[in-house]
Amino acid sequence: MANLELFNQLNDPLTSLYSKEFISYFAKNLSVFLLNTVSYFYILIKFYKVLCFSKMTFEWLPMINPYVWPFSFFQVLTAPYFKFWSRILPSIKLEKSSVEISGIVALEVLNAFTYFCVKLTNLLIIYLEDLEKS
Repeated sequence: MANLELFNQLNDPLTSLYSKEFISYFAKNLSVFLLNTVSYFYILIKFYKVLCFSKMTFEWLPMINPYVWPFSFFQVLTAPYFKFWSRILPSIKLEKSSVEISGIVALEVLNAFTYFCVKLTNLLIIYLEDLEKS
């Protein structure tokens, strides 16, 4: 019984030391994983923004048919996103016409996502620098 108590007294500082190192190691690896994930998400959003801008540009140009092969690629990839926003924000009816603002809002939401990705990346970098210092 006395040997067990002596072992527990010696073991407590070692387990607390290992648990602190494990928590630090786990936090660092989780932060690096989140940083990589957010960075890839940022790149994906930027690429999707280019697709959305291209689709809207092709719709505005009268000489380009957006439903023919090279241009239909943009239509196919971005149609679900724009349909989602057009269901949420219906067009504004004026006397003889209507204004569709859902496309503009959809692009601004993508801009907001890129902004939050940059902010989250900066926070994760600061957190990783603090972990390296301690």
